[in-house]
Amino acid sequence: MQRRHPVLPRACLILYTICLLFSAPPHLSAHAQYQPRLTSESSSAFIEGRGLYILGGYPMDGSLIRQTFMIDLAVSWNTTSPAYKTVPIGPTGNSFASTLSADGQKWFALSDGWGFLLDFRSSVWSRLPENSGARIYGLAAATDLETGMLYVPFGHVNPDGSRSAMTIDLKNNSYSTDNISPLIPARTMYAVTWNSMLKGLLYASQSAIYKYTPSTGWTNFNSPEGLSATYGYCMVSSGSGSKVVLFGGYPAGLKTTVGDIFILDVQTLTWKKGKSAPQDARRSSACAISNDYFIAWGGQASVDQPSNGILATPPKQTTLLYDLKADKWVSDYIAPIPIPTTTSPDSNVPLPTSTPPVQNEDLNNDTTDSPPNVWVIIGAVSGVLVVGLAMGMMYYKRQSRKGRPKDRNGQEKEEIDKHTRTVQIGSFGTNPNPQHPHTLLDKYDGNGHK
Repeated sequence: MQRRHPVLPRACLILYTICLLFSAPPHLSAHAQYQPRLTSESSSAFIEGRGLYILGGYPMDGSLIRQTFMIDLAVSWNTTSPAYKTVPIGPTGNSFASTLSADGQKWFALSDGWGFLLDFRSSVWSRLPENSGARIYGLAAATDLETGMLYVPFGHVNPDGSRSAMTIDLKNNSYSTDNISPLIPARTMYAVTWNSMLKGLLYASQSAIYKYTPSTGWTNFNSPEGLSATYGYCMVSSGSGSKVVLFGGYPAGLKTTVGDIFILDVQTLTWKKGKSAPQDARRSSACAISNDYFIAWGGQASVDQPSNGILATPPKQTTLLYDLKADKWVSDYIAPIPIPTTTSPDSNVPLPTSTPPVQNEDLNNDTTDSPPNVWVIIGAVSGVLVVGLAMGMMYYKRQSRKGRPKDRNGQEKEEIDKHTRTVQIGSFGTNPNPQHPHTLLDKYDGNGHK
């Protein structure tokens, strides 16, 4: 007799496989698609709970690259595979000033004297109309979160060759200057950050730290005990302003990088030295603080060898993560829990280095590597599933009808198992012999007889 094939289970298995292919988590595919080239001396800025934005850098092959990307701080990840996402390509360069606007919607970069702005909403870079004249290597920038003014210490060259602070007003895209105390030496490769609790700018150079506020100007600030690095370190403030972290750099008189980390409790103005990372000592890293984690990406290690001079190594591959609460280096970044809001969209715009509510929309609107729309995927998969199941049912019914016994008039009739009194249509029913699903068909003929 004709044997039946389980058509419907096979169709379901095929459709289930298709669903798995189409419904892979978007962030996993995004991570696998993009891997940035390792660099040091990249320019960076960050929004806590949103992203660490990294631009340009030096990959140690004698070239500069226009690489632009972000590490997603709204999702959790491991240091072996940070959540990278592409950002529209910005200007070429390394160690140039970079900061975010006070409303968090624009990213400013100063390269070869020109100011460039990335508008996150339009995903378009534009160039400011005038050249600032600041063609200086090793600058850094910070944003006054109250006035929106951008500060670049020693970014302006005066007619007599001396240097002063450069300020940028993004409201009218204009440059101006601001005098710096003559007690502060003009340097490059310094570190700078704006702190919301101090309502001022912290500037670190030559193992000393200074503070600037628009009302009091430049003053000395207490430095951490044991700070040996003189330049090449990074310094960042937490979104609430309660902590400042200073990490890495070159020590005075030597060219061997260090892995020291210092944490400032702003409330008590007390510095604490954390656990050093000697195996991951580096300088010129891109840094951030998010959800009580300090993050350092890239950077370069150098060793001072008296006989052979300085031995510089390629940019560091390991992304560093320091748990500020547990006071130790860790490997897993845990993203902050999104905070639902009921306010207007404009009021939800996150501030640079602040703790904003995490929104669903992505600041980076670059479509080259953006995650696909989840609802579109669900709708497409559901449509394929419904159509496939319908086709499978139709095919199964056609196959079933071919094997059903018919009487003289071509009508299907019931098979009656005289032993179990079970009524069956076609080949499905209660099988008294569980050895094989086709036992009843093999044991009885089409008229219910042995």
